[in-house]
Amino acid sequence: MKRLQSLLILLVAIAANAQIDIRVDATKSPADISPMLYGIFYEDINHAADGGIYAELIRNRSFEDSEKVPEAWKPYLSVNGNVRMTLEREDLMNKVQRQALHVVTTGIGDTDAGVMNTGFWGINAVKGRTYKLSLWIKVKRSRGIYVMLKGKNGTKFHASARLNYDKSKSSWQHATAELTSTVNDPEAVFVLTSTGNSDFYLDMVSLFPPTYKNRENGLRPDLVEMLYELHPRFMRFPGGCFVEGQETPDNAFRWERTIGPIEERPGHWNKNWGYRTSDGLGFHEYLQLAEDLGAKPLYVVNIGIWHGGVTPLDSLRYWIDECMNALEYANGNAKTKYGKMRAKNGHPEPFNIEYIEIGNENNNNDGGPLSDNYYARYRAFRTAILKKYPKMHIIGDVEAWGTDEPRWHSKDKVDLVDEHYYRSPAWFAENFHKYDKYSRSQPDVYCGEYAVTQGFGKLGNLHAALGEAVFMMGMENNSDIVKMSSYAPIFVNENDDRWRPDMVRFNSQAVMGTPSYYVQKLFAENVGTRTLAVTEHADTIFTDNRIYTPDSSYIGVATWETQSTFADIQVTAGKHTIYASGKKAADFLLRDTHWEAGKSGLSQKGNSAPATALLNAPIGGKKYTVTFRGRRDGGREGFMVIFNYEDKDNYCWLNIAGCSNTSHRIEQIVGGGKGVLVETPGHVETGRWYDVRLEVDGNKVTAYLDEEKILETRLRGNSQEGVYTSAAMDDNTGEMILKIVNTSGNRENTRLHLDGFTADGADLIQLKSKSGLAENTLDEPTMVYPTRRHISLEGDAPEFTVDPYSLNILRVKKQ
Repeated sequence: MKRLQSLLILLVAIAANAQIDIRVDATKSPADISPMLYGIFYEDINHAADGGIYAELIRNRSFEDSEKVPEAWKPYLSVNGNVRMTLEREDLMNKVQRQALHVVTTGIGDTDAGVMNTGFWGINAVKGRTYKLSLWIKVKRSRGIYVMLKGKNGTKFHASARLNYDKSKSSWQHATAELTSTVNDPEAVFVLTSTGNSDFYLDMVSLFPPTYKNRENGLRPDLVEMLYELHPRFMRFPGGCFVEGQETPDNAFRWERTIGPIEERPGHWNKNWGYRTSDGLGFHEYLQLAEDLGAKPLYVVNIGIWHGGVTPLDSLRYWIDECMNALEYANGNAKTKYGKMRAKNGHPEPFNIEYIEIGNENNNNDGGPLSDNYYARYRAFRTAILKKYPKMHIIGDVEAWGTDEPRWHSKDKVDLVDEHYYRSPAWFAENFHKYDKYSRSQPDVYCGEYAVTQGFGKLGNLHAALGEAVFMMGMENNSDIVKMSSYAPIFVNENDDRWRPDMVRFNSQAVMGTPSYYVQKLFAENVGTRTLAVTEHADTIFTDNRIYTPDSSYIGVATWETQSTFADIQVTAGKHTIYASGKKAADFLLRDTHWEAGKSGLSQKGNSAPATALLNAPIGGKKYTVTFRGRRDGGREGFMVIFNYEDKDNYCWLNIAGCSNTSHRIEQIVGGGKGVLVETPGHVETGRWYDVRLEVDGNKVTAYLDEEKILETRLRGNSQEGVYTSAAMDDNTGEMILKIVNTSGNRENTRLHLDGFTADGADLIQLKSKSGLAENTLDEPTMVYPTRRHISLEGDAPEFTVDPYSLNILRVKKQ
């Protein structure tokens, strides 16, 4: 009760100009604030590595992206002639590379011809900048080979150089060149040509701009700077689902295949996120990045589980050995086997991993394969790690979905548990007090992944950032139990945004932070050392009485990378039958070509994500029931019913056996952002029919499977309007740090009562906009951007105006 009294939330009604009194007692400090509270979580998603922070400019540099065609490579002709490009699989440069590019030019005469690479949606040529080229080549015939940067489609010259190689050799050799651009062009291309009729082979064609701290095989400076400005105390890597991989254990992140010279790294398909990665950003580079950021590395280790399979417990030794070898590479002295490898790769001193997470989202307490015998696996890894590294901080997994109250269900000791929350702004604001109620007998918390994923707008709006800010204040207030936290995910290349929202958006030349990025930055810069007791007094509490089921909407069925059949589809409203059939394809608007109507029902035969079929006619009214029989015929998941469909950005669905056939859930999509309202473990069998019933009554939604109620929830809005306050003392500067978030559209008059602290003015840091819908873009990157100014705080109860839709941080000076 004392904690609840000291951290009382203020919910403000929509009536404007209400008087708010905020009282801070500087003599009472409920908790010390963890120095590790704010860190970052890096995962290769949305081309965060290749085409992102990894500075390599050549796409498909080793010609492994496809077995059919050399993706991102095109023939180049300066005048006339022919260029033939083929993928070669014999007589390669080493045993690691599986393909090279064979180029034959004919009919050229004394002109030039060759190949062109478009980079990752363009190469950013900058006037005066020098680029370093490295490649492997085997020349059978050529009168000279030249390399260039040219305009889009190989037009204007930007830079050129002659390739340095030994013309007397006809075997594979390493060659280099430097290119200095004479113009600015964010859509430049790389061109390699040979004079006259030619025959040559290429592999591992690599082009680097200047990198962060000028490191070899390094990183893009502007993106690293965005991370540096977050002042992270730790860096969790390399994922995420990227750790686990899909289909086979070979698709998991295998650290030892990602170190050493780039030509000796095979790379692998990032099947979780849909593209191939070179692994140029490998285990060593991750550790180096953490060191450059001043962040402690937090390594997430695979425990023999991938999306689609598991290693049996009695065969786990291989994965444990792989983990221990990684730790020796990072922590061992230069005389150990793997420490010697690290020193050879340019870092004689240990990197010193102090934190390790055993698995990624592998403990969902649902009996599914992604949670196979988690505690036994955890125990085996923990025992091995602590035997050699007794001071290692061990992080365990808890439920990552299906509950707002994940817990550690084991007597095994764990230093921290990793909680994940992807929710709406309203959920985050409503959970300001979540950790007030957390039992102090439970393990400490690492909130390893959290973000607003419903109601975030297009790229990430201020509503989302303010909701996250309120939640972060709650974590900060309870830092005696919440020791670490990290937003997810960080990066997105705007040309391949497979997940939204993200903190940092970029293309070949530019980068911007979302409002969420600036919330993370401001909190890390103004964290304090200990909390202070706060009491607040509300005039009224705002209640959301809106009904979120529309007066007119559509229903339908859908699948996700799955083949399923739907039969006996009916929609009723009371005793009135609105629709009853389900076998006529003409009754539906089909959003995929693989729907077929047959004797069994309406079947999806393809593998789209999603494949949807909407009824042609709308459903009128806010109360109705949908029933059907569903059968999974093949694929990864089960089947879905779409309801309350207004448009592609606003609808709901009941997902039976989603998330790789592990859970049932009801999801609400608002403004293009998806949020899980309720979830429970569950799966379906292939070939078996199931009876499904969905009841919609205004905001109340209930789902039944084979006549058993499995889910019940209420639809909700995206935001919770109110004013939220927290306070801390920074013992390093002697300043009081007061955070006030206003998620409403009202300007609130506020009086500050600072007990035990005499103020002498304050620096006010604000993140605000006239609208909670405001967003940043690459064209307008500072629509929502922090400002700072000095304000005077006079008298015993100085007044302060809290602007609408704002984060306010007051660093109060002491007299």
